[in-house]
Amino acid sequence: MSASGPFDVVVAGRGAVGAAAALGLSQAGLRVAWVGPASATPTRHTDWDSRVFALSPGTRDLLRSLRIWDALPQERITPVYDMRVYAGQQADAPELHLDAYRGQVEALAFIIENRTLMTTLEAALRFAGVATIDDTVTDMSCEGKGPAGRIRLGLGSGQSLVAKLAVAADGADSTLRTLAGIEARVSDYPQRAVVANFESSLPHADTAYQWFGPDLGVLALLPLPPVSPDRGRTSMVWSAPTGLADELSAMTGEQLAARVTDESNQMLGELNLITPAHSFALRLIKVPRLIAPRLVLIGDAAHAIHPLAGQGMNIGFGDVRQLLDVLKGREFYRDLADELLWRRYERARVEAVSLVQTTTDALQRAFGPLPAPLVGLRDLGWRAVASSGLARRLLIARAVQ
Repeated sequence: MSASGPFDVVVAGRGAVGAAAALGLSQAGLRVAWVGPASATPTRHTDWDSRVFALSPGTRDLLRSLRIWDALPQERITPVYDMRVYAGQQADAPELHLDAYRGQVEALAFIIENRTLMTTLEAALRFAGVATIDDTVTDMSCEGKGPAGRIRLGLGSGQSLVAKLAVAADGADSTLRTLAGIEARVSDYPQRAVVANFESSLPHADTAYQWFGPDLGVLALLPLPPVSPDRGRTSMVWSAPTGLADELSAMTGEQLAARVTDESNQMLGELNLITPAHSFALRLIKVPRLIAPRLVLIGDAAHAIHPLAGQGMNIGFGDVRQLLDVLKGREFYRDLADELLWRRYERARVEAVSLVQTTTDALQRAFGPLPAPLVGLRDLGWRAVASSGLARRLLIARAVQ
């Protein structure tokens, strides 16, 4: 199939959300192109990828429907059966304990490396015959109206792609979103996320840990496949105030391991760094529209949230699920790019995404620097949630979607 197509759909963005959308659209019988700069292969300091995702059971179900989940190497996936969250760094800090058994779910989440997920998705896309194009989108235009209309994407190579519909999954700085004239509202958090993986002297027992604090930010330790029954591996996501993030990024491996061991109250014993630390900026991104003529936004092109709840990737996969559901319910007489069709997608996603964005933003602010009276109210509210069985069940119900 030539780079010019024509295609039914072009998906821009070479991440996991774009890959899942391209695969689902292809499995629905459409001619699909998947375009974007090829992802750089990470330097293999270790067999472990420091970028990991906490996939919800709902996302697992989507990947299973795409026939991806069972193709993943199961030894690289770690279920999270328990989560312990502390509103403070002290050993006696009030604990919010979420567990799958009491929540009556199979697992709270499944931890998987980006590299593992992408390798399986890319293999599935090759098998499905999706045209993968290593190029950048530089311009976009719509040609014609109705069923005969098309969208044309100009590429950096000078070629172009022609399709009935384009899906923008090209990240927080989406080129397609900008070309469509959709202006995003961006708020920078005064934090950076620092990620790295460690071996631990104690097993994690399939438990995730998280600590909140105004000076700490949010420190999360997520379980990875263990070294042995009595030694574990863990992935760190530390959303640290900017100054602290710079300090952490400049540390040696031994210094970083010692700092994380200390800040986590030695919950997993002594830690030993196994991947280099990386950091990235944190932003809240909201967009006024999720659709434009012959264009649908998904993933980080449509929204970005603070990673403290680990839901960013799951929201993106939720977009894919809704995209495919709308397509499945399309009336036979509707053009693939019918605006009324994709308004169904927009209406369905706006409320769900807004709820998560508002909640995570409020939590980030609540555990930042506050006046003394508000600190007391915050801690009182935290203790009430931590001791309420109903509140814990509601949190689990939201997290597993």
